[in-house]
Amino acid sequence: MKKIKNTAELRRAIAEGHHDFRVWLDGCLISRKTITPAARGRFKIVNHIDESVQRLTARQLRTHSIIGDAMRAGAFMVEETGQD
Repeated sequence: MKKIKNTAELRRAIAEGHHDFRVWLDGCLISRKTITPAARGRFKIVNHIDESVQRLTARQLRTHSIIGDAMRAGAFMVEETGQD
């Protein structure tokens, strides 16, 4: 697992083909997200806990989403497959 600290790192991970991300919540719970690019530089986020879909700008992602809080706390991760 690799920490994603900001939206630039998130865009890089998506460009490398990663779409499955995790937010580590208190109590060792995980909130799974699928994140892909959307129109006009936005992110399309599927929240697997309730199958809701959001389309957010980078700013909205940082300020109006649990993802922004998780990035700041070091709790937003991408699984890097094929790594030793």
